[in-house]
Amino acid sequence: MNKSNPFIKYTDHLAETLQEKNDAYGDSFGKSLDEDGLLVLKIRLGDKFNRISSLIKKGELKENDESLEDTLLDLAGYSILGLKWLKEKEND
Repeated sequence: MNKSNPFIKYTDHLAETLQEKNDAYGDSFGKSLDEDGLLVLKIRLGDKFNRISSLIKKGELKENDESLEDTLLDLAGYSILGLKWLKEKEND
């Protein structure tokens, strides 16, 4: 691990998670964006922000099977997926 960059462990974990989910589900998020546009991104990110708000208001770091850490990772993941989709559509 690169000790001079403390963010690498998080971004590497995020990249691994995104790849695992993409392998399991295919590019379902990209397909949703293709079909319904950027509103899909807004909705997904909004869902995650609402989840974060709920966890914080309740003073809990975990509810059911979703933790604050998981939710933050999902938020970052959807942001990366959105960036990837935008980049792929640049020349369309």
